[in-house]
Amino acid sequence: MDNSINFVNTNSFIMKKIILIMAVISVSLVSRAQTPRVDSVAVMILNRMADIIGDLNSCSFTLNISFDTPDPDFGLVKHSETAEVYMSGPDKAMIHSYGDKGHRGFWYNGSQVAYYSFDENNYAIVEAPPTIIAMFDTINKHYDIEFPAADFFYPTFTDDVLNQFDNIIYLGEREIDNQECFQILAFNSNMSVQFWIANDAYNLPIKFVILYKNQGNKQYEATFSNWKLNPVIPAAVFEFMAPPKANKITLMPK
Repeated sequence: MDNSINFVNTNSFIMKKIILIMAVISVSLVSRAQTPRVDSVAVMILNRMADIIGDLNSCSFTLNISFDTPDPDFGLVKHSETAEVYMSGPDKAMIHSYGDKGHRGFWYNGSQVAYYSFDENNYAIVEAPPTIIAMFDTINKHYDIEFPAADFFYPTFTDDVLNQFDNIIYLGEREIDNQECFQILAFNSNMSVQFWIANDAYNLPIKFVILYKNQGNKQYEATFSNWKLNPVIPAAVFEFMAPPKANKITLMPK
């Protein structure tokens, strides 16, 4: 009887030890999976792209955008928009956008931003800082206006990505519309973003997708096309001229 009891106790002790070891291994694996990961290759590609954009004197491109908006009855509803963007030097920009948000235009000449609604034939003019980047920040902060793909033109682009995301992973080479690209994934607990960057001499952005995990997996997707590097853009392009009978309005701060 005594031997039997000792045998059972010994087996019980061994089983508890095995379970404990498995638990320790499991915790170790989970901890390892949650360790932030930043691939040096991904950072190098982002830096290369940012350096190329930063060295441009002027550029233009088209951006095809799709985005989700929440609807109380139908959940997330997909919308689309196309933006034609022109930038020159540090202090001139013009953007035409048309789609589900309507047909709109923005003209920045280094001192003022003009907004015009083609649909409503009204416009507003506000004072702005002397550089494109400062203008992006100021207009967004005061009027909640977002400029398409503006983040790519910040000189701190790579640092901003590193500061915002815990994980930045190089996923390899992918092809989009017959263009070979580097694919990079960056994510944290609230959102993730994927970049596709051209695998060619210029390493320009081709596409990006943002997923907002904390907003019901709402998505924002944009594809670049028609890149033109250092084109000569007449200064008059960035000057707004109010059409006949257009109504002047006041932009309301957010």
